[in-house]
Amino acid sequence: MRQKYTSTKLLHKLGGYYLIPHELLHVLAYRMIGKPCQYRWGDHQVQSLAKKSRREKLFVLLFPFTVCWILGLFFHFVWAILVISARMAPELYFSQEPKWHFIFPIIATFFIIYSGTAHQDLIDAYGWLFKYKAHYDNDDPSDHTK
Repeated sequence: MRQKYTSTKLLHKLGGYYLIPHELLHVLAYRMIGKPCQYRWGDHQVQSLAKKSRREKLFVLLFPFTVCWILGLFFHFVWAILVISARMAPELYFSQEPKWHFIFPIIATFFIIYSGTAHQDLIDAYGWLFKYKAHYDNDDPSDHTK
């Protein structure tokens, strides 16, 4: 009988290397707020070494998603500026402009698709924002009553 693989199992099977840039963005977020953390190359998660406030938790959770979307929108914006500055009909632009212009929407799409690695972070942030009471500052959201 064949075993069905979910995306999480597949990512774990790859050794977490697909998630390294995502986790390094979490490390950068920890550095930005001045909190210590631990990460080993290829791990699936960054370990916090200090308690964080609710706002700091949300910042760390949402930082990779936000960075990916900002970079994606930036590269789409650069490409739009190139299209507008060409001052020609779109059908002519797609056939006559330099082919290197198309690297911008490709890079932008890559960043936006890669933001999907923050799926679980978005679910956790939703919990911290809407489900759990604001006055709790515990590290484990499952301990709170709804």
